[in-house]
Amino acid sequence: MDEGAQAERTFLAWQRTGLGTMVVGALMTHGRSLPPWLGLLLMAIAGCTVLVLGPRRYTRVLHAVRDGRTPLSHRMVPGATVVVVAVVIAVGAGLMLA
Repeated sequence: MDEGAQAERTFLAWQRTGLGTMVVGALMTHGRSLPPWLGLLLMAIAGCTVLVLGPRRYTRVLHAVRDGRTPLSHRMVPGATVVVVAVVIAVGAGLMLA
């Protein structure tokens, strides 16, 4: 089994999710019911996440798999949950203000 395959799949999933989120942000900037800054904010957050957290996660998963440990992150899931909730609240606030 290739030790780097799991880390690479994780990194590719991060990239795919980040790019999809950036596309949603771009679509939000063209919408009529939301202010464009919400879409720009979403694109910036997704871009920074892909650029900063993606490579860090890749390295951690790679080292964990090579050491025979589980690559499960106990901080990543709550952190991602907080970000998603914040984005949903921001979009909801934008809809209410529009």
